[in-house]
Amino acid sequence: MSTLLLKGVALGGLLQLHTLVQAQDSPVVLRSSPLLEERISLRQNQEGAVFVSGRRLVMQPDLNTVLEGDARLRKPGLSMRADRLVYDQSQDVLEGYGAIQLNRPGSQFHGTTLNLKVDSFQGALAEPRFEIFANGGHGQASRLEFIDPSRAVVHQATYTTCRRTPGPDWLPAWLLKATRMNIDDEESTVKAEGVKVRFQNLPEVRIPAVSFPLTADRRSGFLPPIVGVTSRDGSEIVQPYYFDLAPNRDATVTTHVMSKRGVAVDTEFRYLERGYSGQARLNLMPSDTLSDQARWGWSSQHSGSIQTGIEGIGAIGLGLNLNRVSDDNYWRDFRRSGLVLTQRLLPSTGVLNWGRGGFNMSARVLRFQPLQDIRSTIIPPYNLTPQIGMTYAKWQADGFDWSVQADTTRFEADFSRIPNFMGRNGERSYVQTQLSRPWIRPWGFFTPKVQLHATRYQLDQPMDNGSVVANRVLPTFSLDSGLVVERDASWFGRSVAQTLEPRAFYAKTPFKDQSMLPVYDSGLTDFNLSTIYSEKTFVGNDRLIDNDALTLGVSSRFFDAVNGAELLRLGLAQRIRFSDQRVLLNSSQLPATTGLSDLLVGAGVRWDNRWALDNTVQINNQTNDISRNTLQLRYYPSPYRVLNAAYRLNRGLSEQLDIGWQWPLSDLVRRRNTASESAWTRTAGQGLGPDRWFTVGRMNISLTEGRMVESLMGLEYDAGCWIGRIVFESNQHTIATTNTRLFFQLELIGLGRVGPSPLAVLRNNIPRYQKLRDNPLQPSRFQNYE
Repeated sequence: MSTLLLKGVALGGLLQLHTLVQAQDSPVVLRSSPLLEERISLRQNQEGAVFVSGRRLVMQPDLNTVLEGDARLRKPGLSMRADRLVYDQSQDVLEGYGAIQLNRPGSQFHGTTLNLKVDSFQGALAEPRFEIFANGGHGQASRLEFIDPSRAVVHQATYTTCRRTPGPDWLPAWLLKATRMNIDDEESTVKAEGVKVRFQNLPEVRIPAVSFPLTADRRSGFLPPIVGVTSRDGSEIVQPYYFDLAPNRDATVTTHVMSKRGVAVDTEFRYLERGYSGQARLNLMPSDTLSDQARWGWSSQHSGSIQTGIEGIGAIGLGLNLNRVSDDNYWRDFRRSGLVLTQRLLPSTGVLNWGRGGFNMSARVLRFQPLQDIRSTIIPPYNLTPQIGMTYAKWQADGFDWSVQADTTRFEADFSRIPNFMGRNGERSYVQTQLSRPWIRPWGFFTPKVQLHATRYQLDQPMDNGSVVANRVLPTFSLDSGLVVERDASWFGRSVAQTLEPRAFYAKTPFKDQSMLPVYDSGLTDFNLSTIYSEKTFVGNDRLIDNDALTLGVSSRFFDAVNGAELLRLGLAQRIRFSDQRVLLNSSQLPATTGLSDLLVGAGVRWDNRWALDNTVQINNQTNDISRNTLQLRYYPSPYRVLNAAYRLNRGLSEQLDIGWQWPLSDLVRRRNTASESAWTRTAGQGLGPDRWFTVGRMNISLTEGRMVESLMGLEYDAGCWIGRIVFESNQHTIATTNTRLFFQLELIGLGRVGPSPLAVLRNNIPRYQKLRDNPLQPSRFQNYE
């Protein structure tokens, strides 16, 4: 039988034959075409040419067209093949018979008979089998109805994302049965009714209705549940539900059912507007059977601006951070509440700020809620009620930099629950002016600076000398200088630029007795390679150290000669005091003496993107022993492979080892199968093979006490169409109190997971942890195009 190939057939009755001719000598020129765009325009859909082919064509003008023998039809957004195609031009109805295959953007359908109105795309397909490319889902049904080009209804359907393997005995790991499934390509969702879900050989779970997304886009619906066992709460079932309220607003409602405590509900609302953004979270337990009371926690953050409408004023910035809980034991009992509400000091802050040019003003209110424990009380910090500040800075004004900084603050705190502690509420006003003249050149810099500090206290209770008023005025002079020498070098065959940067910093502040002044917001700065080049040893404004010290240091950096990335940084510094320190923060602080301080040595290595190393060592200048050591290592060779390690030593106080990781377990027991991983990358977009075990965890070990302070151990199993997790967590709140949790989670790929993982503890504890299947690649509409 001869074959007739027809191109450019208009099914409305006009048959056009076109010949594609190209001169032999003319080159092929590629150019962009709207026909290759992923989204089909309305004009393409209505006016696009229709191509048909078949072994035999029978046509009655203005009546019907019949294609037989490998009949094919193709138009923008649709391709179809069948044994026989019949088009009734008067009714605009297309009928297909035998081995039907129909492709649409994002889906493919097979069936035995088809009846379809072409323009409206309304019709039915008998005995359909279908595949959804976006999530790899596929199934079969008794009947499929096309509602319009974007929507379809499947009756008596089965559905799974487990890939079919050859053989008649194939049975998917999980299967969803539904009396009715509504597929909406425009909304990228599937809504199923009369649902039964079976996993492996477990009993079926019946659900009246369920909705799940077809893509990774946000969609309202249930998130994967989580099952756990904790030492404090007993058995626990957690079921989150995600609300996609708007493109810039969403909410998550999570229900917790605990055998020892009862029912709790966590709600989280997020918003992002043009001029402001924020989130609010409420954790509510109406009745806690263990404590016989209602428990709640509230945390919200908001940042934005207020338009005053006043010319010359403009907008005023607004920031809110509110955190409150129902009782003192909340931080211990509700570890799921997030990092903020599990602290024992809960801050609530409101800030207004305004700036114009170099001038800035701010007003802030800060109040703390201390969560006390009779076995381990904490001294609450002072509340700021309020703090009003102003800053004006001018840079490069005839070569000079100068600024004025001032604030006045009301400090209040309640120490009634702290026995034998005397606090003084009061007000403090502070002004600092500074003037510097920097000379900066490519070969180095030289910057003299002078500062004047003026402080006034007005106290509610008298000081030891009986006065309620105190004034302090002190000047500070500093001189910062350094050189930069550079040379080209080669390390391990890599061209680098190396610098040598010696630096000298001198600071002078005269002594003034400040022992009677209260300590409101001051503390010791961390002694490191940054703060050693500073005029201040204290943070805050209640203490100004009597300085007469010179800091000498040198650093060397190595940069990639091609892209300028910093590969290696080495440095050391030491301070020389010319007089003993007399101003102390409190009586327990040890003063610095005349002579050399401890020696600081630091190094940072980032030779490539796979690993990084940072180390800072503090060496005692008297004994040459290491007083402090901070070593941090990160190894990140590829996605889903990360190792973090940190060692921290503070001699005489603590010594800790912190290790966190996420790693394929198969790497530890067998070599990677590169070929299989590449094949999986094309289907899942994740670079992971099926049947993969992953180990995740974090261990915080106190080497001084020889015990585990915090531990997190887990396994994740990626079976291709489902993911299983088991995680064990242990937190030690006090020396005698430890809370443990054991969680299980089953995630059926294709039924949807939108928003944060219920096991957010993994992300909070393991830096660079990646959720499996977080960013799958969306398929092209030409993926199975024929």
